Amino acid sequence: MFKKMLKYWMLLLALALVLAACGGGDTADEPADTTEDTAADTEDSAVAEDTATEDTAAPAEEEAMADEVITLEFWHAMADDLGVVVDELVGRFNDSQDGIVVNATYQGSYDDTYNALLAAFETDTAPNIVQNFDLASQTMIDTGRLIPAHDLMAADGYDSSVFVPAVADYYGDGTGMVAMAFNSSTPILFYNKDMFAAAGVEPPADGTSWSFSEMLAACDAIQASGETEYCIALGQVGWYFEQILANSGGLYFNNDNGRTGRATEVMFNQGVGVEVFDFLTGLIADGYSPNLGNTWTDTDTVFLSGEAAMMFDSTAGTRGLQDGAEFEVGTMFIPYADSAGDRNGVVIGGAALWLIDSGDEATNAAAWQFMKFMAEEAQQVTWHTGTGYFPVRTDISGNAELTAFWDENPNFVTAINQLESTKTTLDDGSPNYAVLGGRAGPSPAIRRLIVEAYSGVLDDGMTAQEALDVAAEKANQELADYNAFFE
Repeated sequence: MFKKMLKYWMLLLALALVLAACGGGDTADEPADTTEDTAADTEDSAVAEDTATEDTAAPAEEEAMADEVITLEFWHAMADDLGVVVDELVGRFNDSQDGIVVNATYQGSYDDTYNALLAAFETDTAPNIVQNFDLASQTMIDTGRLIPAHDLMAADGYDSSVFVPAVADYYGDGTGMVAMAFNSSTPILFYNKDMFAAAGVEPPADGTSWSFSEMLAACDAIQASGETEYCIALGQVGWYFEQILANSGGLYFNNDNGRTGRATEVMFNQGVGVEVFDFLTGLIADGYSPNLGNTWTDTDTVFLSGEAAMMFDSTAGTRGLQDGAEFEVGTMFIPYADSAGDRNGVVIGGAALWLIDSGDEATNAAAWQFMKFMAEEAQQVTWHTGTGYFPVRTDISGNAELTAFWDENPNFVTAINQLESTKTTLDDGSPNYAVLGGRAGPSPAIRRLIVEAYSGVLDDGMTAQEALDVAAEKANQELADYNAFFE
Protein backbone atom coordinates (compact mmCIF):
# COMPACT_ATOMS: atom_id res chain seq x y z
CA MET A 1 0.00 0.00 0.00
CA PHE A 2 2.80 2.43 0.91
CA LYS A 3 4.53 1.97 -2.46
CA LYS A 4 1.24 2.51 -4.28
CA MET A 5 0.66 5.70 -2.31
CA LEU A 6 4.17 6.93 -3.08
CA LYS A 7 3.34 6.87 -6.79
CA TYR A 8 0.30 9.01 -6.16
CA TRP A 9 2.24 11.44 -3.96
CA MET A 10 4.90 11.85 -6.60
CA LEU A 11 2.15 12.78 -9.07
CA LEU A 12 0.92 15.35 -6.55
CA LEU A 13 4.46 16.63 -6.16
CA ALA A 14 4.94 16.99 -9.92
CA LEU A 15 1.64 18.87 -10.20
CA ALA A 16 2.58 21.15 -7.32
CA LEU A 17 5.89 22.04 -8.95
CA VAL A 18 4.16 22.88 -12.24
CA LEU A 19 1.62 25.08 -10.46
CA ALA A 20 4.35 26.82 -8.49
CA ALA A 21 6.25 27.54 -11.70
CA CYS A 22 3.08 29.10 -13.12
CA GLY A 23 2.59 31.24 -10.03
CA GLY A 24 -0.65 29.49 -9.10
CA GLY A 25 0.36 27.99 -5.79
CA ASP A 26 -1.11 28.80 -2.42
CA THR A 27 0.58 28.57 0.93
CA ALA A 28 -1.08 27.71 4.17
CA ASP A 29 -1.47 30.20 6.96
CA GLU A 30 2.02 31.65 6.91
CA PRO A 31 4.15 33.05 4.09
CA ALA A 32 7.67 31.77 3.68
CA ASP A 33 10.20 34.04 2.07
CA THR A 34 13.88 33.22 2.01
CA THR A 35 16.21 32.53 4.87
CA GLU A 36 19.34 30.51 5.37
CA ASP A 37 19.11 26.90 6.53
CA THR A 38 20.22 26.62 10.10
CA ALA A 39 21.98 23.94 12.08
CA ALA A 40 22.29 24.10 15.83
CA ASP A 41 25.83 24.90 16.92
CA THR A 42 26.33 23.10 20.21
CA GLU A 43 29.02 21.85 22.51
CA ASP A 44 28.10 18.33 21.42
CA SER A 45 29.09 19.07 17.84
CA ALA A 46 32.35 20.52 19.11
CA VAL A 47 33.01 17.27 20.95
CA ALA A 48 32.37 15.35 17.76
CA GLU A 49 34.87 17.55 15.93
CA ASP A 50 37.48 17.06 18.65
CA THR A 51 37.36 13.31 18.20
CA ALA A 52 38.54 13.78 14.62
CA THR A 53 41.71 15.53 15.82
CA GLU A 54 44.64 14.29 17.86
CA ASP A 55 44.04 14.22 21.60
CA THR A 56 46.70 12.91 23.96
CA ALA A 57 44.26 12.63 26.90
CA ALA A 58 41.68 9.94 26.17
CA PRO A 59 40.80 9.68 22.46
CA ALA A 60 39.00 6.33 22.82
CA GLU A 61 36.82 7.62 25.65
CA GLU A 62 35.92 10.81 23.79
CA GLU A 63 35.10 8.86 20.65
CA ALA A 64 32.74 6.64 22.66
CA MET A 65 31.05 9.73 24.10
CA ALA A 66 30.63 11.18 20.62
CA ASP A 67 29.12 7.93 19.41
CA GLU A 68 26.42 8.20 22.12
CA VAL A 69 25.19 11.55 20.82
CA ILE A 70 22.06 11.17 18.70
CA THR A 71 21.67 13.68 15.87
CA LEU A 72 18.14 14.46 14.74
CA GLU A 73 17.04 16.19 11.55
CA PHE A 74 14.14 18.60 12.01
CA TRP A 75 12.51 20.21 8.96
CA HIS A 76 10.39 23.31 9.43
CA ALA A 77 8.62 25.99 7.40
CA MET A 78 9.26 29.10 9.47
CA ALA A 79 10.96 31.96 7.65
CA ASP A 80 12.49 35.24 8.78
CA ASP A 81 11.45 36.35 12.31
CA LEU A 82 9.54 33.12 12.88
CA GLY A 83 12.61 31.13 11.92
CA VAL A 84 14.69 33.08 14.42
CA VAL A 85 12.38 31.97 17.23
CA VAL A 86 12.49 28.36 16.02
CA ASP A 87 16.28 28.49 16.10
CA GLU A 88 16.16 29.95 19.61
CA LEU A 89 14.01 27.07 20.84
CA VAL A 90 16.13 24.42 19.11
CA GLY A 91 19.27 25.95 20.59
CA ARG A 92 17.61 25.95 24.00
CA PHE A 93 16.91 22.22 23.66
CA ASN A 94 20.43 21.42 22.51
CA ASP A 95 21.85 23.33 25.48
CA SER A 96 19.50 21.62 27.94
CA GLN A 97 21.14 18.19 27.62
CA ASP A 98 24.20 16.55 26.07
CA GLY A 99 22.86 13.40 24.45
CA ILE A 100 20.88 14.80 21.52
CA VAL A 101 21.67 17.37 18.85
CA VAL A 102 18.84 18.70 16.70
CA ASN A 103 19.65 20.16 13.30
CA ALA A 104 16.85 22.52 12.27
CA THR A 105 16.51 23.07 8.52
CA TYR A 106 14.18 25.54 6.85
CA GLN A 107 12.50 23.90 3.86
CA GLY A 108 10.50 26.85 2.48
CA SER A 109 6.75 27.40 2.74
CA TYR A 110 4.32 24.85 4.11
CA ASP A 111 3.69 23.61 0.58
CA ASP A 112 7.44 23.39 -0.05
CA THR A 113 8.00 21.42 3.15
CA TYR A 114 5.10 19.09 2.34
CA ASN A 115 6.44 18.44 -1.15
CA ALA A 116 9.99 17.98 0.12
CA LEU A 117 8.79 15.32 2.53
CA LEU A 118 6.94 13.42 -0.21
CA ALA A 119 10.11 13.44 -2.30
CA ALA A 120 12.17 12.34 0.73
CA PHE A 121 9.92 9.32 1.24
CA GLU A 122 10.74 8.25 -2.31
CA THR A 123 14.50 8.49 -1.69
CA ASP A 124 14.44 7.30 1.94
CA THR A 125 15.91 10.60 3.14
CA ALA A 126 13.06 11.74 5.36
CA PRO A 127 13.87 13.75 8.51
CA ASN A 128 13.19 12.51 12.03
CA ILE A 129 10.68 15.27 12.79
CA VAL A 130 8.83 17.45 10.33
CA GLN A 131 6.66 20.48 10.94
CA ASN A 132 3.79 19.81 8.55
CA PHE A 133 0.72 21.96 8.09
CA ASP A 134 -2.92 21.34 8.88
CA LEU A 135 -3.95 20.29 5.36
CA ALA A 136 -1.34 17.52 5.29
CA SER A 137 -2.94 15.65 8.19
CA GLN A 138 -4.79 12.99 6.23
CA THR A 139 -1.84 12.33 3.94
CA MET A 140 0.51 12.09 6.91
CA ILE A 141 -1.77 9.58 8.62
CA ASP A 142 -2.06 7.58 5.40
CA THR A 143 1.71 7.25 4.93
CA GLY A 144 2.09 4.53 7.52
CA ARG A 145 5.51 6.03 8.26
CA LEU A 146 4.59 7.80 11.49
CA ILE A 147 4.82 6.93 15.14
CA PRO A 148 1.58 8.48 16.43
CA ALA A 149 2.07 10.92 19.27
CA HIS A 150 -0.72 9.24 21.23
CA ASP A 151 1.25 5.95 21.26
CA LEU A 152 4.27 7.74 22.68
CA MET A 153 2.12 9.60 25.20
CA ALA A 154 0.55 6.36 26.42
CA ALA A 155 3.93 4.66 26.83
CA ASP A 156 5.35 7.72 28.58
CA GLY A 157 2.41 8.44 30.89
CA TYR A 158 2.10 11.84 29.24
CA ASP A 159 -0.97 13.91 30.18
CA SER A 160 -2.54 14.85 26.85
CA SER A 161 -5.40 16.72 28.55
CA VAL A 162 -3.16 19.81 28.80
CA PHE A 163 -3.74 20.63 25.13
CA VAL A 164 -6.37 23.00 23.81
CA PRO A 165 -9.27 20.68 22.86
CA ALA A 166 -9.70 22.16 19.37
CA VAL A 167 -6.03 21.52 18.64
CA ALA A 168 -6.12 17.99 20.03
CA ASP A 169 -9.28 17.20 18.07
CA TYR A 170 -7.92 18.59 14.82
CA TYR A 171 -4.81 16.42 14.90
CA GLY A 172 -6.64 13.45 16.40
CA ASP A 173 -7.53 10.12 14.82
CA GLY A 174 -10.16 8.95 17.29
CA THR A 175 -7.57 7.57 19.71
CA GLY A 176 -5.60 10.72 20.38
CA MET A 177 -3.25 13.20 18.76
CA VAL A 178 -1.25 11.75 15.90
CA ALA A 179 1.04 14.79 15.77
CA MET A 180 2.39 16.89 18.63
CA ALA A 181 0.70 20.27 18.78
CA PHE A 182 3.16 23.14 18.33
CA ASN A 183 2.24 26.18 16.23
CA SER A 184 -1.48 26.80 15.93
CA SER A 185 -3.16 29.85 14.46
CA THR A 186 -6.37 31.24 13.05
CA PRO A 187 -7.04 34.17 10.73
CA ILE A 188 -8.08 37.49 12.23
CA LEU A 189 -8.77 40.96 10.88
CA PHE A 190 -6.12 43.57 11.58
CA TYR A 191 -7.23 47.20 11.40
CA ASN A 192 -5.81 50.72 11.56
CA LYS A 193 -7.27 52.26 14.71
CA ASP A 194 -6.44 55.79 13.57
CA MET A 195 -8.36 55.39 10.33
CA PHE A 196 -11.33 53.84 12.08
CA ALA A 197 -11.51 56.74 14.52
CA ALA A 198 -11.22 59.35 11.74
CA ALA A 199 -13.97 57.62 9.75
CA GLY A 200 -16.21 57.25 12.80
CA VAL A 201 -16.27 53.46 12.48
CA GLU A 202 -16.39 51.20 15.52
CA PRO A 203 -15.08 47.62 15.33
CA PRO A 204 -17.40 44.82 16.47
CA ALA A 205 -17.86 44.47 20.21
CA ASP A 206 -15.52 42.08 21.97
CA GLY A 207 -16.57 38.48 21.41
CA THR A 208 -18.56 39.27 18.27
CA SER A 209 -17.84 39.72 14.59
CA TRP A 210 -19.39 41.51 11.65
CA SER A 211 -21.76 39.91 9.19
CA PHE A 212 -20.87 40.48 5.55
CA SER A 213 -23.37 43.35 5.22
CA GLU A 214 -22.09 44.99 8.40
CA MET A 215 -18.52 44.79 7.17
CA LEU A 216 -19.44 46.27 3.79
CA ALA A 217 -21.26 49.14 5.53
CA ALA A 218 -18.11 49.84 7.55
CA CYS A 219 -16.06 49.74 4.34
CA ASP A 220 -18.37 52.26 2.68
CA ALA A 221 -17.95 54.63 5.64
CA ILE A 222 -14.17 54.24 5.67
CA GLN A 223 -13.77 54.93 1.96
CA ALA A 224 -16.28 57.79 2.03
CA SER A 225 -14.20 59.47 4.75
CA GLY A 226 -11.29 59.88 2.33
CA GLU A 227 -8.85 58.49 4.88
CA THR A 228 -7.69 55.78 2.52
CA GLU A 229 -8.35 54.53 -0.98
CA TYR A 230 -9.15 50.96 0.01
CA CYS A 231 -11.07 49.48 2.88
CA ILE A 232 -9.14 46.21 3.01
CA ALA A 233 -6.10 44.48 1.58
CA LEU A 234 -7.12 40.95 0.57
CA GLY A 235 -4.86 38.28 -0.85
CA GLN A 236 -6.48 35.55 -2.91
CA VAL A 237 -5.60 32.88 -0.38
CA GLY A 238 -7.55 29.62 -0.16
CA TRP A 239 -7.26 29.55 3.63
CA TYR A 240 -9.46 32.61 4.11
CA PHE A 241 -12.26 31.01 2.08
CA GLU A 242 -12.05 27.84 4.18
CA GLN A 243 -12.13 29.76 7.45
CA ILE A 244 -14.98 32.14 6.59
CA LEU A 245 -16.93 29.19 5.19
CA ALA A 246 -16.52 27.42 8.55
CA ASN A 247 -17.43 30.59 10.44
CA SER A 248 -20.63 30.67 8.35
CA GLY A 249 -21.45 27.06 9.22
CA GLY A 250 -20.62 25.57 5.83
CA LEU A 251 -18.91 22.26 5.14
CA TYR A 252 -15.94 21.94 2.80
CA PHE A 253 -16.30 18.17 2.24
CA ASN A 254 -19.07 15.61 2.55
CA ASN A 255 -19.09 12.86 5.18
CA ASP A 256 -19.06 15.50 7.90
CA ASN A 257 -16.03 17.26 6.46
CA GLY A 258 -14.26 13.92 6.02
CA ARG A 259 -14.46 13.27 9.75
CA THR A 260 -16.86 10.33 9.80
CA GLY A 261 -15.69 8.77 6.54
CA ARG A 262 -13.30 9.55 3.73
CA ALA A 263 -14.36 12.67 1.86
CA THR A 264 -15.63 11.73 -1.61
CA GLU A 265 -17.08 15.06 -2.70
CA VAL A 266 -16.56 18.75 -1.94
CA MET A 267 -19.44 20.83 -0.59
CA PHE A 268 -17.97 24.30 -0.98
CA ASN A 269 -19.90 25.02 -4.19
CA GLN A 270 -23.23 24.55 -2.45
CA GLY A 271 -25.30 26.90 -0.30
CA VAL A 272 -23.32 29.23 1.91
CA GLY A 273 -20.06 28.48 0.10
CA VAL A 274 -21.23 30.48 -2.91
CA GLU A 275 -22.25 33.37 -0.64
CA VAL A 276 -18.80 33.38 0.97
CA PHE A 277 -16.93 33.29 -2.33
CA ASP A 278 -19.15 35.99 -3.84
CA PHE A 279 -18.34 38.19 -0.83
CA LEU A 280 -14.58 37.65 -1.05
CA THR A 281 -14.32 38.16 -4.81
CA GLY A 282 -16.69 41.12 -4.51
CA LEU A 283 -14.32 42.89 -2.13
CA ILE A 284 -11.86 43.03 -5.02
CA ALA A 285 -14.26 43.42 -7.94
CA ASP A 286 -16.17 46.24 -6.23
CA GLY A 287 -13.08 48.26 -5.32
CA TYR A 288 -12.88 47.62 -1.60
CA SER A 289 -9.50 45.91 -2.08
CA PRO A 290 -6.83 46.21 -4.74
CA ASN A 291 -6.35 43.14 -6.90
CA LEU A 292 -3.15 41.77 -5.39
CA GLY A 293 -3.41 38.24 -6.73
CA ASN A 294 -2.39 35.18 -4.74
CA THR A 295 -0.20 36.90 -2.16
CA TRP A 296 0.50 37.23 1.53
CA THR A 297 3.27 39.81 1.74
CA ASP A 298 1.80 42.40 -0.64
CA THR A 299 -1.21 42.74 1.65
CA ASP A 300 1.11 43.56 4.54
CA THR A 301 2.74 46.29 2.45
CA VAL A 302 -0.58 47.85 1.48
CA PHE A 303 -1.85 47.80 5.06
CA LEU A 304 1.34 49.07 6.71
CA SER A 305 1.68 51.90 4.16
CA GLY A 306 -1.80 53.18 5.02
CA GLU A 307 -3.36 52.33 1.67
CA ALA A 308 -5.99 50.13 3.34
CA ALA A 309 -7.70 50.27 6.72
CA MET A 310 -7.91 46.50 7.25
CA MET A 311 -6.38 43.23 6.20
CA PHE A 312 -6.91 39.53 6.72
CA ASP A 313 -3.88 37.71 8.08
CA SER A 314 -2.85 34.90 10.36
CA THR A 315 -2.50 35.59 14.05
CA ALA A 316 1.06 34.35 13.48
CA GLY A 317 1.76 37.76 11.94
CA THR A 318 0.69 39.73 15.02
CA ARG A 319 4.18 40.46 16.30
CA GLY A 320 5.51 41.61 12.93
CA LEU A 321 2.48 43.77 12.10
CA GLN A 322 2.27 45.36 15.52
CA ASP A 323 5.98 46.17 15.60
CA GLY A 324 6.13 47.26 11.95
CA ALA A 325 3.21 49.68 11.88
CA GLU A 326 3.57 53.43 12.40
CA PHE A 327 -0.02 53.54 13.67
CA GLU A 328 -1.92 51.70 16.39
CA VAL A 329 -3.02 48.28 15.18
CA GLY A 330 -6.23 46.64 16.37
CA THR A 331 -7.53 43.12 15.85
CA MET A 332 -10.99 41.58 15.53
CA PHE A 333 -12.74 38.31 14.69
CA ILE A 334 -13.33 37.34 11.05
CA PRO A 335 -16.80 37.97 9.48
CA TYR A 336 -19.60 35.52 8.69
CA ALA A 337 -22.26 35.21 5.97
CA ASP A 338 -25.55 37.00 6.56
CA SER A 339 -27.51 33.79 5.94
CA ALA A 340 -25.69 32.11 8.84
CA GLY A 341 -27.31 34.46 11.36
CA ASP A 342 -24.29 34.40 13.68
CA ARG A 343 -20.69 33.29 13.80
CA ASN A 344 -19.77 29.62 14.25
CA GLY A 345 -16.07 30.04 14.87
CA VAL A 346 -12.80 29.05 13.29
CA VAL A 347 -10.75 26.02 12.37
CA ILE A 348 -7.27 25.37 13.71
CA GLY A 349 -4.57 26.47 11.28
CA GLY A 350 -0.82 26.33 11.45
CA ALA A 351 1.12 23.10 11.83
CA ALA A 352 2.22 20.35 14.18
CA LEU A 353 5.28 18.18 14.73
CA TRP A 354 5.17 14.70 13.16
CA LEU A 355 7.59 11.94 14.17
CA ILE A 356 8.81 9.87 11.22
CA ASP A 357 9.70 6.32 12.23
CA SER A 358 13.46 5.93 11.74
CA GLY A 359 13.40 2.23 12.55
CA ASP A 360 15.74 2.85 15.49
CA GLU A 361 14.21 2.85 18.95
CA ALA A 362 16.82 5.17 20.50
CA THR A 363 16.50 7.71 17.70
CA ASN A 364 12.70 7.70 17.92
CA ALA A 365 12.90 8.16 21.69
CA ALA A 366 15.22 11.12 21.21
CA ALA A 367 12.82 12.67 18.69
CA TRP A 368 10.00 12.28 21.20
CA GLN A 369 12.08 14.09 23.84
CA PHE A 370 12.49 17.04 21.48
CA MET A 371 8.80 17.13 20.59
CA LYS A 372 7.81 17.14 24.27
CA PHE A 373 10.27 19.94 24.92
CA MET A 374 8.75 22.13 22.18
CA ALA A 375 5.30 21.77 23.75
CA GLU A 376 6.42 22.64 27.28
CA GLU A 377 5.11 25.79 28.94
CA ALA A 378 8.37 27.77 28.76
CA GLN A 379 8.78 27.15 25.03
CA GLN A 380 5.12 27.90 24.31
CA VAL A 381 5.38 31.23 26.13
CA THR A 382 8.47 32.17 24.10
CA TRP A 383 6.83 31.02 20.88
CA HIS A 384 3.56 32.89 21.50
CA THR A 385 5.06 36.18 22.62
CA GLY A 386 7.69 36.12 19.89
CA THR A 387 5.31 35.38 17.02
CA GLY A 388 1.56 35.53 17.62
CA TYR A 389 0.84 31.82 17.29
CA PHE A 390 -1.30 31.03 20.31
CA PRO A 391 -0.24 28.61 23.05
CA VAL A 392 -1.45 25.05 22.51
CA ARG A 393 -1.73 24.33 26.25
CA THR A 394 -4.70 25.07 28.50
CA ASP A 395 -2.62 25.08 31.69
CA ILE A 396 -0.62 28.10 30.59
CA SER A 397 -3.17 30.85 31.25
CA GLY A 398 -2.00 31.39 34.82
CA ASN A 399 1.58 32.03 33.75
CA ALA A 400 2.58 35.38 35.28
CA GLU A 401 4.82 36.36 32.39
CA LEU A 402 2.06 35.60 29.92
CA THR A 403 -0.61 37.47 31.88
CA ALA A 404 1.55 40.59 32.03
CA PHE A 405 2.27 40.28 28.31
CA TRP A 406 -1.42 40.02 27.43
CA ASP A 407 -2.22 43.08 29.52
CA GLU A 408 0.23 45.10 27.45
CA ASN A 409 -0.52 43.36 24.12
CA PRO A 410 -4.28 42.67 23.79
CA ASN A 411 -3.92 41.94 20.06
CA PHE A 412 -2.33 38.62 20.99
CA VAL A 413 -5.48 37.58 22.86
CA THR A 414 -7.95 38.06 20.00
CA ALA A 415 -7.23 34.75 18.26
CA ILE A 416 -7.35 32.91 21.58
CA ASN A 417 -10.78 34.36 22.37
CA GLN A 418 -11.99 33.68 18.83
CA LEU A 419 -11.05 30.03 19.17
CA GLU A 420 -12.31 29.60 22.74
CA SER A 421 -15.73 30.96 21.72
CA THR A 422 -15.96 28.68 18.67
CA LYS A 423 -19.16 26.62 18.73
CA THR A 424 -17.79 23.10 18.56
CA THR A 425 -21.22 21.60 19.15
CA LEU A 426 -24.59 22.44 17.62
CA ASP A 427 -27.77 23.23 19.54
CA ASP A 428 -28.76 19.55 19.48
CA GLY A 429 -25.44 18.55 21.05
CA SER A 430 -23.97 17.03 17.89
CA PRO A 431 -20.48 17.98 16.69
CA ASN A 432 -20.22 21.13 14.61
CA TYR A 433 -18.14 19.58 11.84
CA ALA A 434 -17.86 22.89 10.03
CA VAL A 435 -15.42 24.22 12.65
CA LEU A 436 -13.61 20.91 13.15
CA GLY A 437 -12.16 21.45 9.68
CA GLY A 438 -12.11 19.44 6.48
CA ARG A 439 -9.85 16.43 6.16
CA ALA A 440 -8.88 14.76 2.89
CA GLY A 441 -5.66 13.47 1.35
CA PRO A 442 -5.48 15.87 -1.60
CA SER A 443 -6.44 18.95 0.45
CA PRO A 444 -3.32 20.95 -0.57
CA ALA A 445 -4.14 20.44 -4.26
CA ILE A 446 -7.79 21.30 -3.69
CA ARG A 447 -6.85 24.52 -1.90
CA ARG A 448 -4.97 25.60 -5.02
CA LEU A 449 -8.16 25.10 -7.05
CA ILE A 450 -9.81 27.80 -4.95
CA VAL A 451 -7.01 30.17 -5.92
CA GLU A 452 -7.76 29.37 -9.57
CA ALA A 453 -11.43 30.07 -8.89
CA TYR A 454 -10.56 33.61 -7.80
CA SER A 455 -9.00 34.13 -11.21
CA GLY A 456 -12.06 32.63 -12.88
CA VAL A 457 -14.24 35.34 -11.33
CA LEU A 458 -11.89 38.32 -11.44
CA ASP A 459 -10.15 37.66 -14.77
CA ASP A 460 -12.53 35.48 -16.77
CA GLY A 461 -15.87 36.96 -15.80
CA MET A 462 -17.36 33.84 -14.20
CA THR A 463 -19.90 34.05 -11.41
CA ALA A 464 -18.93 32.72 -8.00
CA GLN A 465 -21.16 29.71 -8.60
CA GLU A 466 -19.60 28.96 -11.98
CA ALA A 467 -16.04 29.27 -10.72
CA LEU A 468 -16.70 27.06 -7.69
CA ASP A 469 -18.44 24.48 -9.86
CA VAL A 470 -15.32 24.23 -12.03
CA ALA A 471 -13.15 23.90 -8.90
CA ALA A 472 -15.53 21.30 -7.47
CA GLU A 473 -15.37 19.11 -10.58
CA LYS A 474 -11.58 19.07 -10.46
CA ALA A 475 -11.54 18.59 -6.69
CA ASN A 476 -13.88 15.61 -6.87
CA GLN A 477 -11.56 13.99 -9.39
CA GLU A 478 -8.63 14.58 -7.01
CA LEU A 479 -10.60 12.89 -4.25
CA ALA A 480 -11.54 9.94 -6.49
CA ASP A 481 -7.92 9.44 -7.58
CA TYR A 482 -6.66 9.53 -4.00
CA ASN A 483 -9.38 7.35 -2.53
CA ALA A 484 -8.85 4.71 -5.21
CA PHE A 485 -5.69 3.68 -3.37
CA PHE A 486 -7.78 2.64 -0.36
CA GLU A 487 -10.51 0.64 -2.11
